[in-house]
Amino acid sequence: MSVREFIKRLVPVPLIRAYRWCRERCVKFLCVLYRIYPIDPNRIVICNVWGYGDNARYITDELIRQEVPYEIIFITNHPGASDAPKGVKVLKSNTCAAIRALVTAKLWVDNNRKEPYILKRKGQYYIQTWHGGISLKRIEGDCREKLGEAYIRNAMRDSAMTDLYVSNSRFCTNMYRSAFWYQGEILECGSPRNDCLLRPDPEAIRRIRERIGIKEGVRLAIYAPTYRGAGCKGKEAAKVYGLDTAGLRHALSDRFGGDWVVLVRLHPLAAEDSRYIPFGPSVVDASHYRDMYELLQAGEVLITDYSNTMFEFALSGHPVFLYARDVRDYQAERGFYFDYYTLPFAYAADSEALCANIRRYDEAEYRKTTKEFFRTMEIYEDGYGAQKIVERIRLEMAR
Repeated sequence: MSVREFIKRLVPVPLIRAYRWCRERCVKFLCVLYRIYPIDPNRIVICNVWGYGDNARYITDELIRQEVPYEIIFITNHPGASDAPKGVKVLKSNTCAAIRALVTAKLWVDNNRKEPYILKRKGQYYIQTWHGGISLKRIEGDCREKLGEAYIRNAMRDSAMTDLYVSNSRFCTNMYRSAFWYQGEILECGSPRNDCLLRPDPEAIRRIRERIGIKEGVRLAIYAPTYRGAGCKGKEAAKVYGLDTAGLRHALSDRFGGDWVVLVRLHPLAAEDSRYIPFGPSVVDASHYRDMYELLQAGEVLITDYSNTMFEFALSGHPVFLYARDVRDYQAERGFYFDYYTLPFAYAADSEALCANIRRYDEAEYRKTTKEFFRTMEIYEDGYGAQKIVERIRLEMAR
């Protein structure tokens, strides 16, 4: 049982609600109080809920690489797990220091929606990178009936104060217009987190493999199912994810050669459910590994169900296989932008079919179909997304 679950069981729900109510009002008060301080023309605040990762991490890394003359503050819910480079101050979300940094920074970069009590001041500039590119699942305004009105109100408020969205494709640009109530400027430059997939670094891959304990010469497949919602937790979630990893490893070896390890990487919201999945020397739990894109850079094959990582991993040219046992139920719950069965990735509803798809994988055909799919999406990825965003940051900081 996680600490969060233990607290939920121990503390009565009314007390938890009262605590949240008091905390939110304290933060709102600080947001107003700290406006007595002027905006700092050299301060940048970058935010990512899940830790030092995703687009936020790669923009921060590029700012440090370019040795920009700004104070860089990174705000996250998980500062203790951060491996931010020297020169970056990491703060916990909703602390006094974090609120003061947000209120006084000249420029914000965020990977998620901001809390409803964070209001932009005149003279501040807000770049929204979002945490998903091409999406299979309908999001925000395109599935409004699935979301609470409180979330919708805050999403609309957040879009209204955003100065710049970052897009990796014409599809994504159109999605922002239809789903995010946004008619402002969009920088079509690619997603920084995908740079490492288009320009992989062999030394970085070596370090990543070493960190997760993968021996030299062993090949790496990643199984990354997406989040299914609060109603699918614990042992029930494990049943949905159920995968014959032994059969999978044999199929990978038969088709691609070599010995294989399977990394299981559950969505951050479902990471605790990994304890219900059997692991061993050749099946490794990577659910608590903070940066999914480091894992993707090191992987050679991706198996997923509905995650947008299918499109991003395919940019590397490596094979993607779809394995989903609940397509009809999930589509009814979320809704899709695409016909799931016509995606350029082989689909299987059970482990036996998945292994068969792997054994008959045709690389030439796969490259042809993915290339045509990406052509229809009008992809802007070239491996330099972070550099282009930092160029824009420099421009805005100089104004």
